[in-house]
Amino acid sequence: MLSAPSAMAADTFNGSVKGVITDTSDVATSGATITLKHKGKNITRTVTTNADGSYTLRKLPVGEYTMTITKEGFDTIQKSDLEVTVGGAIIYNGVLLAEGNTDADIERISVTGSRISRVDLESSTGGIVVTAGDLAKMPVESGFEAMALLAPGTTGNTAFGGASIGGSSSAENGYYLNGINITTIKTGIGSIDLPWEAISQTEIKTGGIDPEFGGALGGIVNAISKSGSNEFEFGAYGRIDPEATRSHHDNLLNSDGSVYSNSAQDESTFTRASIWASGAIVEDSLFFYALYAPQENDYRAAHSTTLDDGSTTSDRYFGKLDWYINDEHSIEFTTIGFTKKGKGTSYKNNWETQEVGESTGTYASRSGGDVYGLKYTGLLTDDLSVEVIAGRTVDKTYNAVENSDPLVWSQMTGSWKIISSHTDSTVRESEFIRDQFRFDFNWTLDNHDIKFGLDYTHIDVDYQARPNGVPGREGWWDVGYAWDGHVSGIPAGTPYVKQRIRTDFSDSEVTSTALYIQDTWNVTDQLVLNLGLRYADVSNTVPDGRKYVDVKGQIAPRLQAIYDVFGDGATKVYATYGRYYQPVSANMNIVQGGARRDVHDYYLIGDTDANGEVILLPDGSPSTGDHVSTYIAQDGTTEPALKATSNLESMYNDEITLGFEQELMDGDMVLGMRAIYRDLGRSIEDTDYEGVATKYFEANGITPADGATPGYVLANPGEDFEMKYDFDGDGTIDTMFIPASELGLPPAERQYGALETTLSGIAGDSFTYNASYTWSHGWGNTEGLVKTDNGQADPGWTTSYDYADLMDHGNGDLPNDKRHAFKLNGFYNITEDLTFGFNAIIASGSPINKLGMHPEGVDSCEAGSVWEDCYSRYYGHTSFYDENGNPAPRGSAGTTDWTQELDLSLAYNIELGGGDLMLKATVYNVFDSDTQTGVNQTRTRDGANGIELNPDWGRTTSRLGARYVSFEARYAF
Repeated sequence: MLSAPSAMAADTFNGSVKGVITDTSDVATSGATITLKHKGKNITRTVTTNADGSYTLRKLPVGEYTMTITKEGFDTIQKSDLEVTVGGAIIYNGVLLAEGNTDADIERISVTGSRISRVDLESSTGGIVVTAGDLAKMPVESGFEAMALLAPGTTGNTAFGGASIGGSSSAENGYYLNGINITTIKTGIGSIDLPWEAISQTEIKTGGIDPEFGGALGGIVNAISKSGSNEFEFGAYGRIDPEATRSHHDNLLNSDGSVYSNSAQDESTFTRASIWASGAIVEDSLFFYALYAPQENDYRAAHSTTLDDGSTTSDRYFGKLDWYINDEHSIEFTTIGFTKKGKGTSYKNNWETQEVGESTGTYASRSGGDVYGLKYTGLLTDDLSVEVIAGRTVDKTYNAVENSDPLVWSQMTGSWKIISSHTDSTVRESEFIRDQFRFDFNWTLDNHDIKFGLDYTHIDVDYQARPNGVPGREGWWDVGYAWDGHVSGIPAGTPYVKQRIRTDFSDSEVTSTALYIQDTWNVTDQLVLNLGLRYADVSNTVPDGRKYVDVKGQIAPRLQAIYDVFGDGATKVYATYGRYYQPVSANMNIVQGGARRDVHDYYLIGDTDANGEVILLPDGSPSTGDHVSTYIAQDGTTEPALKATSNLESMYNDEITLGFEQELMDGDMVLGMRAIYRDLGRSIEDTDYEGVATKYFEANGITPADGATPGYVLANPGEDFEMKYDFDGDGTIDTMFIPASELGLPPAERQYGALETTLSGIAGDSFTYNASYTWSHGWGNTEGLVKTDNGQADPGWTTSYDYADLMDHGNGDLPNDKRHAFKLNGFYNITEDLTFGFNAIIASGSPINKLGMHPEGVDSCEAGSVWEDCYSRYYGHTSFYDENGNPAPRGSAGTTDWTQELDLSLAYNIELGGGDLMLKATVYNVFDSDTQTGVNQTRTRDGANGIELNPDWGRTTSRLGARYVSFEARYAF
């Protein structure tokens, strides 16, 4: 029986090879020499087997290798196509045949005994690895989100364009390239826009994640770029998605016949080009890879009264230098540019006749930046290695507003719609700079492989924003009907105009420092334990540098147990437990920790036209009558003690998984099953405590000084409220303490349970496939950092928990709960040159809510409650009540339709002129399905006679994207 390979921790940003060498009698063979040579770079790594026949080669650059196994007195084993992938280990177990042995049976054992094991016995991290070669053969859109959707347990979210992994929100994943954190800095939703031609391999981690990764409750996307080799290579790539082959869904109409989505007039032609060169500056030592990848999208985006005719261009670049000082030491330098520019002209438009009128002005935008990264890898001894990573990401948004018209919404003639001709609702400038440093060690000691390190991140936030408009008439304007108690001095059913002016400023920091350790321990030949722990401190500051979030002691155990059932490396069972923490986002430094002033002014309506619609003035703002009142939602204070509770603790999630994997068909197929349970243990949310604090002060005889009453405060929902501040201005710090039992805020709940079944492998030499079925259920009262219910992409600063009344009856099926998902993807080699690719997803729909106005005097708004003022009514129809004021629990109004997506591709590869030419055509959404993916969930609305049933409830708001065809060509020589 084969012995287990020596214990080895996963090689996070590189590849590794390990295994056991035996003779034909299954006796461990020590002293055998294992030599790996990288096919492109000619880098050679050599190791000899230990007394138990095991060997380990770590910190290997990804790519193809040749392997040679030699020992005096035995025939040489050679394998010429060993592909090393990121994050995991290639397990190659070799059987040496004595020289001169010609026994046919022994020869058969030699041939079949030496093989790659497809079951990793030392890791139970869930997920997949996608290579550039895979993507070239399959119909998969560029982007990490599209790659993530290939993995079981991931779902798409049309509200934010990101992937939900394991029931988490789209803002709770982490993205890395060559060890550099490339997650979007401001919101954490997705990654920066990369030149995708440069990506070599992508690992999607969906659970059981090792402790070197933190700051994410969902999943980790870990990618490695392409790099140069000894062979000089030049190439070009082109892609076009022409308008002529693009379908368009019919318009979506409101119940009154007005247009909700004017998709029939939309047009788009997308083009992308790449040119690259790579090779050796110094043969076998210094390599380069350089890529320039511009892309452009020419479009016409139609709305109800306007049409935008413009283009978005991205001038992206990528560069990589690899210096292999020798076989044991190397330095990598990575640089990325991801600048994006937009420009266009807006026109008046009639959606019914599709007549485009005169220009209303031009618009422009510019955003993006650069990434720089440096990585040192050193093999100090056979048992000790080190890796150091330093990186900087700069992401800017430039002020490029060309039209001063403000945003105006109106409900005067039916459904809410935009009636302004604005091009930009907000004027903003920003710069986010993220610096990171990692220091990792690996030390092998007998049956232990110990991995430990430091992970440090620092973010500078520089941001300012204001609503568009001329001075005095700037703002975000709403024109509608007041409801009972809405605005003092305006009776219910009376038309009103609201001018909202929200200004933001932040010059602040986010800092995270973490230490981690993991011991991969071969307890026996069949049992491996991964015992890991991560410790982190995090902080966020206000503009003057003082900390409003300062959380220390995030202790996150990460534990795995893997058992080789039969001792042959073909079947494993495993169990994992992990705790994962989520930091307070950089966006929170703007919306909560920044100098935000948010003022709402209410007016009677001014002049209207013959249809009853408000008239817009020459400056673009609506006509207004008498000023009625002013409400200051946020006053611009930056006092840290009033921004967050003094007993604030971190947001975290616990995960437990149980599973097994088994090789079938002599290793050509792997069957896996995994059960997952995730539980949100604690959340951080902003809540408006002004009314609660006022009641507390009255009950305790405190007269607060001006500006000393807290408003929106970061706290842990469902836990005791503690705030330390000199509320009465007497020079002594006071402590406001309200126990959770009196506060009445429910604890944050988000639970996720799933059963995943996977089947993957190769049938013959031509058919490669990955299939999965996932049953999952996500339930609770919070989606997480963002909120699909209202499309709010402010991580941690959504309307959830703003008031206790908003959470009444909020428990139920969560937005990312898609109960069933079937996935099948892969490719079939029709001939050596022609490949047919496929990608199919069938999934059940998402839960639907009935959102209405919270009735007064009931539930959290009942008399005597600290929330009796029922401030949630100022948010409008956002509570879980129907048109009759009865409770309508979250997700209880059914689900959206099942979706069926099928993408197909055909790729043709030939040699031409001394180079390799690839021609590929891909059809996305082959059957042009327009299945709904989101619906209007607002059950009631305000009418002239008060609250009424919203006839647009349940109307489709988003659909599968219409069919389009992509044509690609790649030539490399």
